[in-house]
Amino acid sequence: MTDTNPHLSRTWLKERLKRHFSELARLALPAVMMRIGILGLGMVDTALVGHYATEHLAWLNLANQSVIMFALVVGLGLLSGITVYVAGAIGADNPIEAGRVWRRNLPFTMAVGVLLVAMAWPAEYWLTLLGQTPEKAEQGGRLIRILALGLPGHMLFVNCTMFLEGIKRAEVGFYLMLAANLVNVALDYALIFGVWGLPEMGAAGSAWASTGVRWFMAGAAFAYVWWAPSIRPYGVRNPHGQHWRDWADQRQMGYASAVSLAAEVLAFSALAIFAGWLGTVPLAAHGVVYQVLGVPLMISIGIGVAASVRVGIAFSRRDRADTVLAGISGMVLNFVITGLFALVIYLFTAPLLEIFTKDGRIVLLLLPFAIVYTAGMVFDASQMVASMILRGFKETWWPTVLQAFSFAFVMLPACYVLAFPVGHGLQGLMEGMLIGVTVSWLLQVARFVQLSRRVS
Repeated sequence: MTDTNPHLSRTWLKERLKRHFSELARLALPAVMMRIGILGLGMVDTALVGHYATEHLAWLNLANQSVIMFALVVGLGLLSGITVYVAGAIGADNPIEAGRVWRRNLPFTMAVGVLLVAMAWPAEYWLTLLGQTPEKAEQGGRLIRILALGLPGHMLFVNCTMFLEGIKRAEVGFYLMLAANLVNVALDYALIFGVWGLPEMGAAGSAWASTGVRWFMAGAAFAYVWWAPSIRPYGVRNPHGQHWRDWADQRQMGYASAVSLAAEVLAFSALAIFAGWLGTVPLAAHGVVYQVLGVPLMISIGIGVAASVRVGIAFSRRDRADTVLAGISGMVLNFVITGLFALVIYLFTAPLLEIFTKDGRIVLLLLPFAIVYTAGMVFDASQMVASMILRGFKETWWPTVLQAFSFAFVMLPACYVLAFPVGHGLQGLMEGMLIGVTVSWLLQVARFVQLSRRVS
């Protein structure tokens, strides 16, 4: 279909909108549920450790929001081309090529995992450089080293689930994540509080549980891709037969995405560092607020994955009108859903915060400026979806440049100035975050408009 009058008819528009929203829902729902499952792991960790001791919660937040989160998103970025290229192969009706994309990424995935462990291992040194107290650096560093052991497993899980999402089998990742959450609840409870004859380990118990669960997810996902009869038509067991240079374009997309995500997570990790400078209670509060906001953010990532698949398929057909409509549909759906979540979070802030902590000081600290971080969540989610839609155009570096500029040169300075010189404290960090993510969203929407005009 080309960019002619049929595209402009009301009937065509109605049919395509119905198709896009139904496909977005079908593709996004299992991807969303899987990512909520990933969030569920962290929510259980935060809730149980938060009810164990505020000090342990601060250490765990420091570990997760600094080095570990950075490592995870860099790895996610490096592998992000899998979904786009698998979806492109499916759009071209070439299932063997889709399987080849997964197979050629296996050694690359494990190399990324090992590299992340090496990067995270001198954790205490990194935290000391970032201005943390000796106690926070020691305790946070110990937790980071435990969590780092699970990073290769997490990368293997990401590899497999990205492939499954690309072939429209995202529900498999959700079922695996559901099982992982059940395992995690049991391990967390036993190791944090020391039941069933196991030692009482506090935050360290949560870290060991997370590492064990990540390897459980990796083994289960790999086993499904390798042995499931429904996956055999993709030829995943066949040697991929490609040289390193033959798939350089996919890795370039991964490198660009890794830099983009690294810029974002470094900025948000810096917020955790800034919160640590404000004190133990603000640091713990910073971790709690992102657990409350986590569900809608995970939903947005799922919508973004689905939108990138829809845009990628339409773009591979060089169908301008359908490509534009796919992108707009993803953005609108995300705004509606995150807006509704923001309203609910704003109206019920206190009960939601109390799920994750028994410390009334944290709740009192976060209540006065709930409107700031709920609005920030909406625009953070929107800029993430916009970035994924740009990847559906097989964009390499523009999303990276736009996000890096917004986070490094807008958000971080705004957060620092508002939190310290202006004196708004933790509220200032949230105000600066809102400014940065809004700028990122506006820039990426502008890029989407520009790219849409070039499709032919």
